[in-house]
Amino acid sequence: MTKILYGALALGNRIGPDACSTVEQRAVDGSPRIVMLAAVEGDLATPALEAIKGALAKVAQADETVAAKLAAAAPPPPYASGVAVVLLEGARAFVASKGAARCYLDRGGKLEALAPGVYELGPGDAILAASRSGLTAGDAFFDATVPSVPNDEFHNNGLDEALEKALARAVSKLIAVAAARVGS
Repeated sequence: MTKILYGALALGNRIGPDACSTVEQRAVDGSPRIVMLAAVEGDLATPALEAIKGALAKVAQADETVAAKLAAAAPPPPYASGVAVVLLEGARAFVASKGAARCYLDRGGKLEALAPGVYELGPGDAILAASRSGLTAGDAFFDATVPSVPNDEFHNNGLDEALEKALARAVSKLIAVAAARVGS
């Protein structure tokens, strides 16, 4: 059983479009739990995020197509100018984004932007859904200590402090990020 911490926050100066993020879980009978990381930027970011959450309620499985459909559930720009979605089923991540949003993988102290697709996560990996591009790929993302994962319960705040520290040095414009980190 994979132990994972979750976190979501918006940080930066609120100039221009709004941004918001969330971590949600969906229990599906007879299948592993599906967790969604989502981040949205746009004039109506919060209602757009609610549309994505509504679409998640109808999900019966996690795969690339479903992740893309969730990203497409948000209204078009300017209401949602960037949407990033990561679906997690165990240590497998299904990534989709549209507009200015990006998904990232922090592996071995290096942050890399991800194309839509399927990714296997290993111990110590972190995956992020960001409401817009702008995180510096190639550098370490987390410079604060990330807490260990105590068990396999669904945690929605375990990464918040580490995310806040990482984003405070990386951005000035508002950005929303949802993240998950696999226990090492």
